[in-house]
Parts: sequence; C-alpha cells; structure tokens
Amino acid sequence: MRLTRSAHPTDDVAVKGIIFDLDGTLYRMRWFFRPLLFAVLVRNPFRLPRFLAVRSRFAGTDLGSQAVLLAALCKALSEREHASPAALHDWIRNGFYPAFIATMPLQRSGRSRLNETLQHLRIRGIKLAVLSDYDAVKERLCRLRIPTEYFDIITSCEASGALKPSVRPFLEIATAWNIAPSSMLVIGDRDDSDGIAARRAGMQFLLLGNRRGQSDATTAYRWKEARNVLMTLGNAQDG
Repeated sequence: MRLTRSAHPTDDVAVKGIIFDLDGTLYRMRWFFRPLLFAVLVRNPFRLPRFLAVRSRFAGTDLGSQAVLLAALCKALSEREHASPAALHDWIRNGFYPAFIATMPLQRSGRSRLNETLQHLRIRGIKLAVLSDYDAVKERLCRLRIPTEYFDIITSCEASGALKPSVRPFLEIATAWNIAPSSMLVIGDRDDSDGIAARRAGMQFLLLGNRRGQSDATTAYRWKEARNVLMTLGNAQDG
C-alpha cells in the first residue's frame, strides 16, 4: 500500500499537516444526495443542475476573491436563467446553501471512528484542515456532528475565489502553518480535483475509493485502510 504522491518525496518525509476534503471524504455521500437537495430547494429547484453545470466551468480558475468568483458565476448563470445576477447571488446565499446545510443530517453516514482518528492526529501534533470546494463548511460540519474543534483551519476554495483544482487555497494553508508542501497530506475522494491540486502543490495525496470502477492505478483506499495509515503517522514521526 502506498500513497499517490505529487512529487517524489522519500518515504521518511513526516506528515505535519493534513488537508481533508469534506463531501465524500469526512462523510460518505448517499446516492440520494442530489435528488434530496433538489427536493429541499423550494425556491427554483430546477435551477440546481444549471447552477452546478455553470459552476463546473470555473473549476481550476483562480479569480482572487469570493466576491469576484460569485459575480462571474452569477453573470454566467444569468445567461441561462431568466434572472439578474443579483437575484442569482441571493438564490445561492439564501436558497442553495441553506438547502445544502439542511440535507446534512440525512447524509450522516459517518466514517467509522472518525472522531477518534482526528483526536489521535491532534495529540500527535499534526495540523488538521478542512478545505471544501463549497462554502458554509463549518455549518455543514456541525449538522454532520463532526466536531469543529478538531480542525485548525476550516475553509473553502470558494471563499478564496479559486475552485479546485486551483493550487492557491492548498498552499495558503501550508503557508499559514509554516509547513513545507512535501510534508502536507491531502485526503479526498476525487483525483481530478484534490489529487490534481495536491500534485501541483507538491503535496502527498491519499485517494478515498468511494466510487465503483475506480482504477487501482490511482491507489484508492477504503476508509478502513486510510484510517490505518492515519493512525500510524504519529508513530512514523517518532523515528
């Protein structure tokens, strides 16, 4: 078993900081997530697939700030919707995100012994962050009953104005902790977002294999295997 690494750090490079993705990583997304989100969106539910499609066009684009990103997204979405950018911005903040947060309790399929694992990592002195592509991260963690106090940084790529696989949000976390990228580990369920960003940033990467048909070539881990790796990180640093 090995980690998919972004550069070529040696096996004795100690992990000093971990960046977790949220959706599909700290909890396993149920198959009914999108239909549920669609149902909860009382205000313009049919806007959801168009919003997600337009948002995906900004993947990997660094626009510098959340305000600029949302303005560009709403302008692009307005070309497909009979609504102004201002109305769409209001829908994102007061329609989409409240609905997203509201679905979290029904998504609670918590990772086995997750809290114990996070506590162990903190005791071992490893910095922990949650970096979601979507905003309202702390609110969603709370509704998932994942204690926010385990994390040193809780943020989103949207808040940075640079959606995954943009590198800047990842490097900003490493810089804030004064940790070399090679000593950072990124954990996510998508190689095409978290994995690409980790490799570009020079960070180590561990892929969680939630999806059927994921290639063994990507070295995907089941959560139990990933947890075993995480529980050894502190001991490895003692050497």
